[in-house]
Amino acid sequence: YISGLWRRRQYIAYVSASELRSQQINTVLGNLWHLLNPALSIAIYYVIFGLLLDTTRGVDNFILFLTVGIFVFQFTQRTTTQGATSITQNVGLLKAIRFPRALLPVTSTLTETMSSLPTYVLIYVMALITGQAARWQWVLVPVVMAFQLLFNLGAAMIAARATTHFRDTTQLLPFFFRLLLYASGVIFLASAYAQSQYSWLFTGNPMFCYITITRWCVMGGELGTSILVSALVWTTALLVGGFLWFRAGEERYGRD
Repeated sequence: YISGLWRRRQYIAYVSASELRSQQINTVLGNLWHLLNPALSIAIYYVIFGLLLDTTRGVDNFILFLTVGIFVFQFTQRTTTQGATSITQNVGLLKAIRFPRALLPVTSTLTETMSSLPTYVLIYVMALITGQAARWQWVLVPVVMAFQLLFNLGAAMIAARATTHFRDTTQLLPFFFRLLLYASGVIFLASAYAQSQYSWLFTGNPMFCYITITRWCVMGGELGTSILVSALVWTTALLVGGFLWFRAGEERYGRD
């Protein structure tokens, strides 16, 4: 099954690139919205939480802190959301052609990864603009993104099969990610607000782990081993478990 996916790798890359080009094709600014959307989110969150509510406690460079948090979080959010509809939006294709069904969530994951690359470049730009000193750990950001890509792929496969069983999954995902946003330390420093006895709630949150690791690469600070272990365990479990669960429903896709 995996060999079948690998033989179609050129097709996956072609479709992903074509889908990326077609996004926002009818808008004036086109694919520039891939940068504008998260940039506008940063501006809104900075005004509300940085200026009005003053949640900058313990953070020196809050704009960069916010930038990393939002970009890393939205990478997973968009990938999972698009993966959720990768099967249900291609029922006609599933009925007409025989191919490994995992090709669809893999393709949607690659598309969102490609669209997220400019935002990760913007992290470096924002770091330099805000006066963050360059660190050798900056070269580790692509490595962290690669591991998060595997995590996202597992999440996309789980969401894809869940949607085939329960179509309202796509309606529930925005609420789930809205809750996860506030539970992942995207807009505040968790250690400055959460009591120590509840720190495990953040350590056990894979999004908090990936955000924390990326912030460490860009901004420095402390990085506990438990954060790295949690991210690795979540990535392995979600990738393997998501693939096996998706593969188990192979014959049902396009028929339900």
